[in-house]
Amino acid sequence: MPALQSRTEMRKDAVSGRWVLVRGGTPPPNRDDSCPFCPGYEAQTPLEIAAYRTNGQPANSSEWLVRVVPERAPLLQIEGDILREGLGIFDKVSGRGASEIVIEHPAHGGTWDHMPVEALELVLSMYRDRVADLYRDVQIRAVLIWRKEHTAAHQMRHPVSRILGSPLIFDDLRQELGAARQHFAYKQRCLYCDILRQERRDGSRVVEETSHFLVYSPYGSRRPFETWVVPTTHCHRFELIAPAEMAALAKTLQGTFRRLHAVQPGIPLEWTLHTAPNEAMRLRDEEWRSLPEDYHWHIEIAPDGPAQESIGGFAVNPVPPEAAAKLLRDAI
Repeated sequence: MPALQSRTEMRKDAVSGRWVLVRGGTPPPNRDDSCPFCPGYEAQTPLEIAAYRTNGQPANSSEWLVRVVPERAPLLQIEGDILREGLGIFDKVSGRGASEIVIEHPAHGGTWDHMPVEALELVLSMYRDRVADLYRDVQIRAVLIWRKEHTAAHQMRHPVSRILGSPLIFDDLRQELGAARQHFAYKQRCLYCDILRQERRDGSRVVEETSHFLVYSPYGSRRPFETWVVPTTHCHRFELIAPAEMAALAKTLQGTFRRLHAVQPGIPLEWTLHTAPNEAMRLRDEEWRSLPEDYHWHIEIAPDGPAQESIGGFAVNPVPPEAAAKLLRDAI
């Protein structure tokens, strides 16, 4: 089934400086109750972009381990060139990029808590392969991997995640890059490496430490039980992860998901993987000059519970991260 064509553009809010995706078009509903992501229903999705298979099975067949397809109603379109336009004081950019769905496992209703850790490692490997491939497109400036669990009542419960390639730096990533660059310019050290050292010394917010990763509740957590997974070896690009680290990451993420679900049963989790932008799409000579030294890829996880409380833009977190970390440490 082909992707649904929809006109998408990115508009900049002149007051906050943040970008907004404005889209049109929604995918038509399924004609029956079948899951389009289950094996045997490959014809209900657009033709696959990539897949891991065994025994040399052909593309778009039902024998697969992990499968990637275009989003039917894409947030960003892979065709065309980036068009930038000024409308008086307003700015907009065409929705040139990529919107992909990673179908993580053949089993409908599979969860990261219970899927074999080897299956999770395959999903993470597919993330790595897709980021590396998308960055070969010099019109894609940043890639974000985003995953949100569904509740038991949700109709579509197949394990999937999304990959978004954008012609602009995502606002959250832009803030991180700015803070990391400023810290490095002043101290000649990676901000994230300094945070890891601080969290280890303090210890009260550390959930778990392995030979490859530190899991902790950030000092300034914006949401209850917000949890970060950060590699203990400095690296700015997730795509450069070593095989041993990939296996360790799969195990660490599964354990972290189990802890969060044990503390808040029934609350779905939302997480994003933050990696460095596409260095081939540098707009100015000085841009990202210290990027390999100042940025540090990581994963941010938070329960998708009640609406986050905020006052005047200040997040209100009713669970101190020190208390959250202790509950998570004791959960397993």
